[in-house]
Amino acid sequence: MGNQINKDFSRWKGIGLALAGASLWGFSGNAAEWIFSHSAVTATWLVSVRMIMAGVLLLFLVSFHHNIFGVWKDKRDRMDLLVFSLTGMLGAQLTFFLSIEAGNAPTATLLQFLGPVFITIYFAIKFLKWPKRKEWIAVLLALSGTFLLLTNGQLDKITVSKEAIFWGVLSGVSVAVYTVYPVRLLKRYASATIVGWAMLLGGLAVSIWTQPWQAGFIDWSLSLFWMLAFVVIFGTLLPFYLYLDSLKYITSTETSLLGSAEPLVATIVSVVWLGTAFGSFQTAGGMLIILTVFLLSMPEKGILKVNQTVNK
Repeated sequence: MGNQINKDFSRWKGIGLALAGASLWGFSGNAAEWIFSHSAVTATWLVSVRMIMAGVLLLFLVSFHHNIFGVWKDKRDRMDLLVFSLTGMLGAQLTFFLSIEAGNAPTATLLQFLGPVFITIYFAIKFLKWPKRKEWIAVLLALSGTFLLLTNGQLDKITVSKEAIFWGVLSGVSVAVYTVYPVRLLKRYASATIVGWAMLLGGLAVSIWTQPWQAGFIDWSLSLFWMLAFVVIFGTLLPFYLYLDSLKYITSTETSLLGSAEPLVATIVSVVWLGTAFGSFQTAGGMLIILTVFLLSMPEKGILKVNQTVNK
């Protein structure tokens, strides 16, 4: 009896941790949207600062439990880390925030959730194996959901800017890259170590262009400072740790399903806090995209095997 109670408690603890992490990611997108609309901060500047600070903090915390420099000893590991940092991590971060800057947080978040669909297509091409029926249904649901999300059910009207759509879809592709590419590294090193280095390296790479230390163009205020701190700490560092901790109590599949709370939270917060207009067809489209994640996260008999240890 006691063991069962402990198991139930652990399971609910894991569910709570996963939901908390996903919810914070949902809030983070809206915080970024607020920053873009209330200051001169650009998506590229925010991404460079966010990634560098989060990467440094994450590596510092991980260093108490793991050797964070071990990945640099092997030539292949170094190259894989660099490729992942620049194409996977930086690609996903930058395209996501560019989509928010050009549109809004809920749309960018939902378009990023197309990642599993691109992964399905990638594995189908790689293994020359026709997708299973469930995977075909998921792709059709994702396409239908994307159509409703972007048009609100009206063929002659696009409710989201073309720039936001472009970066949002590219964000979904980037999610597929950073989910699939680092699998070998994650088998050899702690996921927090890989993500910490990837964030730091990606942030340093984009900072060559953005030069975040030149922030004279920003009209600083206390509200802006706290919002930036929220994006770095509560929108990056804390949710990642909550996600990792949840894996101690529930499976990665369950965690990925609970991650669907992110677009829901992003939408609710955006409508209530930022006053974003979201039509009924757009809401239905968002639900179809979320349903796609549920379908692709079910126990696999097909070709899709997604690593879920790398997140926002």
